[in-house]
Amino acid sequence: MFEKLMENVGRQEKGLAVLLELLQEEFSLLTGRDPKAVTGCEFSIQELLRQLAAERVALRAVVKATVPGARSLKDVLAARGEAGALLAEVMERVDALEQRCAVQAEKNSHLAMALADQSRNMLDFLHKQIQPKGNATYSQRGRVSSSHPEAALFRGRS
Repeated sequence: MFEKLMENVGRQEKGLAVLLELLQEEFSLLTGRDPKAVTGCEFSIQELLRQLAAERVALRAVVKATVPGARSLKDVLAARGEAGALLAEVMERVDALEQRCAVQAEKNSHLAMALADQSRNMLDFLHKQIQPKGNATYSQRGRVSSSHPEAALFRGRS
């Protein structure tokens, strides 16, 4: 059972390393403003996250089978002694990778939101520039109205 734990945690470590690379690639694609490539990269990230979640669920089942009554991997580490130290070392690397992935994902999120805001502001600006300034530009039938104000003569007494 301990081998299954090590295999699972090893797969998670490798998966998180790939996730970090994908997140860094997504960041470079965002800065390069390539939306089609970002979409493809995002699909890969989502699939990898789904697989990592499945590994976590499988790890939880192996933990419960390894040490009856164990609720987390820390309970298994305490029961294993020296072999648990090796597993603890791998888990520390997994935790460090998770933190790096979280930081990179936050950077990607901020950049994506900033680009979306920039695009929205640019569209608003362009709409304001092409909208007619006056109210009487078009008639009710959609034709350009030709309103020529009548000349008016003011007469006043002094």
